[in-house]
Amino acid sequence: MAKSQLKPFAQGVRWKNGAWRYRVPRWVDPITLNRVFEGRKEVTLGPNMADAAQRYSELMREMEGGISTIRTIGELMDRYAAEVIPLKAPATRKNNLISISRLRPVFGAMLPHEFESHHAFKYRDIRRETPTSANRDIEVLSHLFSKAIEWGLLRNDQHPIRGLRIKNPSKTRDRYVSNAELEAALELASPFLCAYVRLKVALGLRKADMLRLELRNASPDGITAKPSKTASTSGKSTVYTWNEERQSAWEAAKAMRPKRVASITYLFCTRSGDPYIKEDGTTSGFDSIFRRWIDKCLEKGVIGERFTENDLRAKVASDSQDLEQARRRLSHTSATTTRRHYARKPERAD
Repeated sequence: MAKSQLKPFAQGVRWKNGAWRYRVPRWVDPITLNRVFEGRKEVTLGPNMADAAQRYSELMREMEGGISTIRTIGELMDRYAAEVIPLKAPATRKNNLISISRLRPVFGAMLPHEFESHHAFKYRDIRRETPTSANRDIEVLSHLFSKAIEWGLLRNDQHPIRGLRIKNPSKTRDRYVSNAELEAALELASPFLCAYVRLKVALGLRKADMLRLELRNASPDGITAKPSKTASTSGKSTVYTWNEERQSAWEAAKAMRPKRVASITYLFCTRSGDPYIKEDGTTSGFDSIFRRWIDKCLEKGVIGERFTENDLRAKVASDSQDLEQARRRLSHTSATTTRRHYARKPERAD
């Protein structure tokens, strides 16, 4: 585990002997100690930060008044880590817990009503060398105070950073992958990557949704996919109707599946039939395959500039007939996101 991830994400939690552990506070009465912790002064939460936070949340709910009295921002973070973070997506949980571990030493001892707007601006400036991480921390900090209002710790007008432009401005990526350089790069790709990339540019799905595709997603109407990013909100699916490009790419992907593994359901899977995306949303195996391909293309001089897997999604939007078609292909709720981040071809003026 990375050194930055070893900082405690809640009070009483520490990393020891390859696992997260929780030291039971001295004030816990003997009855609660026996009922919740089976008499132990320290309990193992787990080696994975997200799973450890989930277990910590369960223990806190079982304790009588364990997190009901909040005085400091550190104690507010404890409740946030116990009740809010476990409900988020795995990747978001991991990032939020890392943010909490960075914010706690700075603001943990403060009282919620003592925090003022300038504290957030100063924290951003101190973290200027890592602007993306600082932005994530500020997002958590803002949501933390929103929950403090919800839990009755602050009045609505006491939110110290609501509506303020504190986050570092992010540079919009403008890398466009042309047809010529993509075809040249695919000459150096494995059959697996060729099948993946061709289906990617035929659909425009996010990497997580591509790697979650199963054979049952195909029907006479087309390929049905539900974006995992909005599954808990809008929950809408998109049907990509069949055309020659999609039909050919789907059949090529099916042909690449291991034939010796019975009952394979995933379209893109390992030799053992397992998906390339894990339960926590990580895709390290696939990322390594894609990175080695791009490194090879750069080494051979096939492409002059590195492109990412997500740049292929932007290519789908950029090659669409109009912005509305691009929005539908990328399953965006608003065309604003499509225009700002994914339409990368220069506009033409009459």
